Amino acid sequence: MSSQEMALKTSFRERAKANDVPVARLIGFEATDVSDGRATVILSAGPQHANPMGTLYGGIVCDIADAAMGIRGQKSAGR
Repeated sequence: MSSQEMALKTSFRERAKANDVPVARLIGFEATDVSDGRATVILSAGPQHANPMGTLYGGIVCDIADAAMGIRGQKSAGR
């Protein structure tokens, strides 16, 4: 693994812990617990997350689930 790849992976870990991930800023969620085999992501849903019916847009749920699984996967893989 190159030093650049190592820096990117380290950077990802640090950014996830600091909630400095672009999609997290865009949607407004944050990782509150990142540990071995676990990642907890929270979102305070607001009107900006609503679908035309006024309920939480399903894509938002998918985004935060994807983020939690990605953070957990990176952590479990030792990255």
